[in-house]
Amino acid sequence: MAKLKKLNFEQTAFFFEQLWLMINTGMQLDDGLEILSEDMEDSNISAICSFLAEKTEQGMPLSEAIAESGAFPEYSVRMTEIGGMSGKLDETLKGLSEYYEGRADMERTVRYAVFHPCMLLVMMTIVMIILVVKIIPMFTEIFSQFDTGIGSAVQDIVSIAYGAGEIILIVLIALIVLIGIILLVPPVKKAVLKLASVFPLTRGVSRTLAQAKLADAMCLMITSGIEPEEALEHCAGLISDKKLSAQLSDCLERVRKGEYFSEAICKSGILPKMYARSLKISYTSGSFDKVWRKISSRTNEEAQRTVSNLLSLVEPAIVLLLAVMIGAVLLTIMIPLMNIMSALG
Repeated sequence: MAKLKKLNFEQTAFFFEQLWLMINTGMQLDDGLEILSEDMEDSNISAICSFLAEKTEQGMPLSEAIAESGAFPEYSVRMTEIGGMSGKLDETLKGLSEYYEGRADMERTVRYAVFHPCMLLVMMTIVMIILVVKIIPMFTEIFSQFDTGIGSAVQDIVSIAYGAGEIILIVLIALIVLIGIILLVPPVKKAVLKLASVFPLTRGVSRTLAQAKLADAMCLMITSGIEPEEALEHCAGLISDKKLSAQLSDCLERVRKGEYFSEAICKSGILPKMYARSLKISYTSGSFDKVWRKISSRTNEEAQRTVSNLLSLVEPAIVLLLAVMIGAVLLTIMIPLMNIMSALG
């Protein structure tokens, strides 16, 4: 059998949603997977469903079959295992669908935020290539036709402009290559995310995104019937933000020492105080899972708003930088030309 391709967040959400719908109608797991394998238009998802149907028909638990396929995120494997053991597999599948749909939405938001600045950088690089390869040499040829005394002085200025253009071009190309490496090489991407969590200009955004991810995961586990302490343990490996990870460890330690979960949330600071207070009230009122749903929704909205605000600052900054750099290079050439034209007049 050909190796199964790993599913992205959107495909993972779709798969768990379809599987939940099948099971929710009272259908057996292997029968549902067999039907999905026949109905799926995506050949990879169809192959995955066929593989899972074969394994579950042989008596293998869904979580083990998912793990063996190698096509799903590690977190979904843990959650389906917990859902199967707790007897709430249908609720877990629904929760996984919602969780990965939220991750897909966040990924799209971040991708959009990265795509536009990258396109501006590419445009800037193209403009600089045209300047260095075509425009500046053209002016060099024009100035060479002037009087020797005038031409020599201007040639020095043009050489400076050409050198500055080359340096800017090299920096831009290096920046594009670096961004490409960060996006395409997972270990480098992971290291950059950790760095972003402590860098002054990005740590606020990093924390907001990490809190949204934490709230999503906690919501899924609490609604699946997992105890809060166990849910915190499972969340520990999901968070890349350095400060939030430390606060999560502190919260877990407080809970293990006997503090109420809501109190531990408040004191550790893993969530804003207003959310912590809501959890404190809901913990005794029986609406704990509902409050986590609201927190998950609000933290995701806040994360998307934070990314949008960052994008609204980054794009104008890049455009301004583009205008300044290109303008400086062109002015270096145009001012001597204007002086020559004035002298000749």
